[in-house]
Amino acid sequence: MEIAVCQNPKKHLELLLLADPYEPMIDRYLPQSTVLTAVAAGRVVGIIAFCPVENGAWEIKNLAVEANWQGQGVGRALVQAVKDRLPAGTALLVGTAQTSAGNLIFYEKCGFAYDHTIPNFFTDFYPEPIMEGAEQCVHMIVLRQTIAG
Repeated sequence: MEIAVCQNPKKHLELLLLADPYEPMIDRYLPQSTVLTAVAAGRVVGIIAFCPVENGAWEIKNLAVEANWQGQGVGRALVQAVKDRLPAGTALLVGTAQTSAGNLIFYEKCGFAYDHTIPNFFTDFYPEPIMEGAEQCVHMIVLRQTIAG
């Protein structure tokens, strides 16, 4: 698998929409994001977008891996590629829905820990309910880690 900088991330909109189903939200963060892709079997199978936020921190805004490539280290490799590009001591944030137990476990395995909750994020910023299974996403859980030296 190869990790590469993506020059035209909207080309992979279908993949980006797996992690963030509202294109206008993607359009808000994509212009200031660095986007990396994971290429395997001759095609893009994963994508990650991250950008600077307040106080010198960076935030992963989107991480998506094709369903048939999940559980094979693609997401972990993309997160590591982001960490490798940031200087030691940098705070790296990521947000996920309170319903995303699998995502929370994944990010904890990548070294993230709970930082704070943004109440009603998914109901305030998305026009349609976002569902994970039978449960509606309401609150965003923000996780943080400091890049090691």
